[in-house]
Amino acid sequence: MEKMIQAVFNSEVEAFKGLQAIQQLATVKDISLGETYVLTKDENGKTAIRSAKDDDQGSGALGGGLLGGLIGLLAGPLGLIVGVAGGMIAGSAGETLRAESVSDYLDVVSSNVPNGKSILVAHIWEDWETPVNTVLLPLTDQISRYNLDEQVYVPVQTEMSKISDDIKQAETKFLEANGSTKEEWSKSLEELRSKRDNLQKKLNINVDYHEKQFQSWIDHHEEGAEQDEARRARLKKRLEEQQSRLAALRKNKSQ
Repeated sequence: MEKMIQAVFNSEVEAFKGLQAIQQLATVKDISLGETYVLTKDENGKTAIRSAKDDDQGSGALGGGLLGGLIGLLAGPLGLIVGVAGGMIAGSAGETLRAESVSDYLDVVSSNVPNGKSILVAHIWEDWETPVNTVLLPLTDQISRYNLDEQVYVPVQTEMSKISDDIKQAETKFLEANGSTKEEWSKSLEELRSKRDNLQKKLNINVDYHEKQFQSWIDHHEEGAEQDEARRARLKKRLEEQQSRLAALRKNKSQ
């Protein structure tokens, strides 16, 4: 199942131990691993970010691995920002991690990291929770999981349908209106269409990212042969589910 994992650690060293541990799980195919980030906030509240694809980016900057990826869909116009370790704290990271709307998710996550703590953010596919729990629980008990289909993709599609319905209703009201009322409906239509276009842009970027990510995961499955029958069956099931997801992505993209 495709998920976003967030885990809070007492130090950057422990967070990177956690990152290395889940990277090892991916190497032996216990999980499939996508984008990963470690955000660290020092005692003065300054946040730094590192990704597996980039060097240390420091405060106020984002690595190239973030742009165009999954993270961009987790915030923005929908406000689909998941909490940190079971809770959301209102607020902003100020000047930290600003790079147009794609940084919204990590911006809010960073604002929730307590001073002196680090958080690991990882996009994964896990068949069951035991492998990740086994390697992370010795380091932290603050682990949150978010089902991306239920908590991101379905709400996004629902929101897109709602916006389309609102546009149709606004178009009808605009045609029926006169004078200042007509101007008000014209403004509402403009705002709704802009909202729809921005969300569609995020969806298009996300589909491109996902197509590459799922193809990478599928290719990794095809390396070598597994000896253990139960493990082989589990990996076969994961492969079939990921292939099905990739086919659906390509179908939606072509429509």
